[in-house]
Amino acid sequence: MNNDLVIQILEIPEETQTIEFKRLNGDKVVTKIVQTIVAMGNTDGGVIFFGIDDPEKTKLKGIDRVFGIEENIELFDEIGKEVQRILPPIGTIWNPKKIIIPENGKTVAFISIPKNEGMFHSINNDVYIRQNKSNKKLTPQEIVKFSYAKGFEKADKELVDVDFELLETEYFELWKKERNINEGTTQDILFSVGLARKNHEGILSPTRAAVLLFAKYPTNILDTKCAVRVFQYSGTIETFKETPNLKGTPKTIDGPLIKLIKDTHEYVLLLLRNGIEIHSGFITKYQIPERAIKEAITNAIIHRDYHIKRDVEINIFEDRVEILNPGLFPYNITKSNIGYVRADGYRNDLIVKHLREFPEQPNLDRNEGVQAMRNEMRAQNLYDPIYLTYPVYDDSVKVVLLNEKKQSEWEKVKEFLIKNRYINNAEARDITNMTQTYEMSKLFKKWVSQGLLIKIETEGKAHRYTRYKLSNGEDFKA
Repeated sequence: MNNDLVIQILEIPEETQTIEFKRLNGDKVVTKIVQTIVAMGNTDGGVIFFGIDDPEKTKLKGIDRVFGIEENIELFDEIGKEVQRILPPIGTIWNPKKIIIPENGKTVAFISIPKNEGMFHSINNDVYIRQNKSNKKLTPQEIVKFSYAKGFEKADKELVDVDFELLETEYFELWKKERNINEGTTQDILFSVGLARKNHEGILSPTRAAVLLFAKYPTNILDTKCAVRVFQYSGTIETFKETPNLKGTPKTIDGPLIKLIKDTHEYVLLLLRNGIEIHSGFITKYQIPERAIKEAITNAIIHRDYHIKRDVEINIFEDRVEILNPGLFPYNITKSNIGYVRADGYRNDLIVKHLREFPEQPNLDRNEGVQAMRNEMRAQNLYDPIYLTYPVYDDSVKVVLLNEKKQSEWEKVKEFLIKNRYINNAEARDITNMTQTYEMSKLFKKWVSQGLLIKIETEGKAHRYTRYKLSNGEDFKA
């Protein structure tokens, strides 16, 4: 078992957002390691391997990369002491797993850092986040921005300077009727259900959630953007030449959330049913299941960050639909586990709770949305939804639904990658029975461009050493 784990570790071809290798040598190595622990915890978690050289910074291979924690056991012990200074503490993180390598008697250790779900960790009053292969120290302004993007701060609960009479709409009446609320002023009703609170001066004000739920034009009366913008393009990329490839005028959809969701569903589905006329005069028809589209839109509107001054953007191309959702994955959710595990909480608690109180609920609040999207796409023999987020997008999540049938080779490659995490051209040809290297390379190039795979190139090495991994897959799991 340990031998298999060592092989798995040594086959990891590069450091990533969630993987780091550290030899116990060099200046400030303890400081850098503790910063990485903080950064990974503040991002999506990760694993640090101690006593192994970085595969991209050494010419050594295999077991020769293993120097072990014996290289400087004092530094290893010092890391354990410094970890205790991280605030707030990261549980029982310093209980490293250790593996003795039989070939050289050296000891490899590693720790798994969980994704932080409540507030930023810091060391020496500094907050770090993890980028692709490095750490970034956040400025005070960036800390505020990321606190909302990650759901630590809840914008829907914040009080806003909006008159209560602007909330007395037909949607407020629908909500009251569904809840059997027949008495009381608007202020009293909203106060009693948590949609209004008194500020530090004792003045009662509505929450942002109340405005989003009931106001006729939330975007016009709030200090943030909360509409949906829909763009349709000819071709497969957005161009900015003399003749833009934008089809028609971009559509802005606004309104209380229950109406915003319904209107966005109807408009986007209408565009998809009509298709796009391409240069040859033919009409591109969309195969993406309507439920998948509706679930992606609903999730974006309900679970986005309403602090960021940006609308939800829906981009429709000939080969795909993209939904750009302001805000990062909150709580325990990551791009690799979304739809497989239930979220430990919601960025917009008030919105989720009160949308359930309308006659036609847009979301069942049972973690069913993403899994339903995945199942619907698979039932139509389409690719699974693709999730692109930090650090590709600083403060957003993009969901990509490809308008293309899966090639038979894809399932074989995907199954191999789920088990082995990495694949090269020769391995892919072997499992797909393809004979030509260039044909497999063309498939890899397409899957990378679509966001299904990530390409891993080794500097100074021939193309045959190039490997690929799933874009939404885990880098390591002990």
